[in-house]
Parts: sequence; C-alpha cells; structure tokens
Amino acid sequence: MAEAVNRIQRVFPNREIRVSVPSQLLEVPMDGTLMVQVLINLLENALKYSPASMPVEINLRTEEKRAIFEVLDRGGGIPADFLPWQSGRSLPASPAKPDTARGMGIGLTICDTIVKAHGGVLEEAARDGGGTVIRVSLPLGEES
Repeated sequence: MAEAVNRIQRVFPNREIRVSVPSQLLEVPMDGTLMVQVLINLLENALKYSPASMPVEINLRTEEKRAIFEVLDRGGGIPADFLPWQSGRSLPASPAKPDTARGMGIGLTICDTIVKAHGGVLEEAARDGGGTVIRVSLPLGEES
C-alpha cells in the first residue's frame, strides 16, 4: 500500500489520501508489482472522479482468512455499464478524445483479471453518505 500511495501522491500532490492499516503484519501471497499497479489504478480513479476537497481513503483489514483492501471516495459512483466484473460483460466502447490524457492506471478490467489470478475478488459498492467503495479481497498466507 505504501508504494502505491507514494507513487500516486507524486501525480496528485495536493490531494489528501488517508491510510489505515492493521498493527500486525499480514502475509498476503501476491505479485507485489502487479498488486501495487492495481492499487494505483484504484486510487487514481478515486482521485480523478471525486471532489478535490474530499480525501480519498485506502484501508487494509482482515476478514476471516482474507486481506481486504478498500479504496473509498466521495465521487458520483461508477455507472453500472462500467462494472464488467459484476455483470460478466466487457467494458463499453467509448470514443476517447484525442486530447484525453492517459492516466497511470491499467484499467478496471485488467485490475479484475490480476485480482482473480491471485484467488481474489474485486467488487464495487455504494458508500454510505455518497461515493464509491472498491474492495479487493485476497487470501491470506498460511502464517497470517
């Protein structure tokens, strides 16, 4: 999480990101490079699509034998058409404007594929009080 937050803050230096992690070290078997990129993409989306005055949160907690990463924002939510991991459909085609700046992210569909390859689940939910929660659930290692 620290690597993802450090890298995204270079691009969004004036945005507040609140981080919450458990006090104990969690062993989560994963490809660290790929999961950092997933978290960067989720943070980037949250920062881009939420008011600049509102902080974005990233939390890590455990639930049963899983590590739960959550990215929470106060934006307008994700349209149902853009939730392919929940609907089983591909992302809709949307014409990109020639001057549209590409982000640091790798896209939600690829994030979902990476998470699934790690035995995890990527899901979206409406946040109480407005906004979105993107949740990544991964199996913990044997020692956690």
